[in-house]
Amino acid sequence: MYVLEALTIAHIAVAAAWFGHKLLIPRDVRTSVRDVEAGRNLIPRIQRAQTLGLTTGTLTLATGVWLMIETTGFAGAPLQIHIALGVVVMMFLVGFFLARPAWNRIRSAVVDGDTPSAAGGVSAFNRALALESLLWVLALTMMVI
Repeated sequence: MYVLEALTIAHIAVAAAWFGHKLLIPRDVRTSVRDVEAGRNLIPRIQRAQTLGLTTGTLTLATGVWLMIETTGFAGAPLQIHIALGVVVMMFLVGFFLARPAWNRIRSAVVDGDTPSAAGGVSAFNRALALESLLWVLALTMMVI
């Protein structure tokens, strides 16, 4: 019985870290790319954020599926839990197909010292993060209704 409670706490904790780790990133990127040195210092911060995001996202997905299996079984889970699972998968796809390429363009421009190009890529990157956050809220909503 304690395993289920511990698993639930772990799931909530890693989900919160997954959402929370990127709350300050949009402003940090927007302000840091304006200056060559600040932009170069931004690169390792975003790399750490990517590592944290992938780790906490994967753990959120794994603990969520584990909870489904332990409580109702995969097939027996309510529809909203399956919807939340689909939304979490969509978040990974948004990260891979939108956020990562946008960041790669910003990072390349920063490395080249091209601050106008780096600044020009910020909107696409921040839109991708905003979409991920919106999807996170949708997944959370599905969990609590």
